[in-house]
Parts: sequence; structure tokens; C-alpha cells
Amino acid sequence: MSEPGSATGAVVVGVDGSDGSRAALEYAMDEAARRGVPVRAIMAYAGPDVWSSAEGVIPDARILHDAAARDVRAIVDEVSAARAARGAPAPPVVEADIAMGPASTVLIHHSRGAAVLVVGHRGRGGLASRVIGSVGLSAVIHAECTVVVVRD
Repeated sequence: MSEPGSATGAVVVGVDGSDGSRAALEYAMDEAARRGVPVRAIMAYAGPDVWSSAEGVIPDARILHDAAARDVRAIVDEVSAARAARGAPAPPVVEADIAMGPASTVLIHHSRGAAVLVVGHRGRGGLASRVIGSVGLSAVIHAECTVVVVRD
């Protein structure tokens, strides 16, 4: 798991590719532009289930890491481009980062030193409902900064 140190004062946002996380990223970019601080978009990914075959250990952890890094960067670039096309204000810096582990654990870790943590109402996991998702609820209860839950 990467360290939260560079997130000091940043707007940290959980990104998983869902519509809810894209809405959260939009909100985070608006908030960061208003505050004049960076955005740190974090994607959590699961470590590999290790098992062996004649070809060796599958899947390779580096492949999962690289795929998550590409995914979060693509989402950040897509949302940034759409905002620029609309003339929306850009935050000073938008970092895209990944960390291996459960999303709630990763985001709570990165809430240390953050100005605010932004999460979507519902992510990719679980069933759609009218109640807050488990990651959002965990963030609200355990984060070390203000938490904003964005509905899409």
C-alpha cells in the first residue's frame, strides 16, 4: 500500500470505474480547484489468488498492478478531458495512484492528512440500493478527515 504522505491537504477520491466513482472524481476535482489543492485519485485492487500450474504461479501480481494503474489513469484522463471540454476549472494537480487491498482499508489509510475524502454512493460491488455502500459507510465511520459521499 502506498503511503498517504503526498496526500497531505489533498482531496482524496476513491475510483473504481463505476458511474458513482466518476461522479465522485468530478466532485473531487471541483473541490480541489476551489481549495487550490491537488486531487489524489486512488484505485484499490485485490491481490492475486496464488495458485500453481505447469506454467508457474498464476496470475502474476505485476500484471494486476499494471492493469490497475492503467485503469485509474484512463479514468482520470477521461474525466479531466470531459471537464476541460466543458470549461470546468482544473485542480492544480491530479495524481492517479493505486494500492493493493480492500477499498475501505486503502481509502481510510489515505484519509490521513487529506483535506477531504470523496467516495461515490455506490461502487462496483454489491447490489444497487438506496442506502450507502459498504466502502462509503466505512469511510464515514473511520476516515481521519471530512468525508463527502456523492450520489451519481
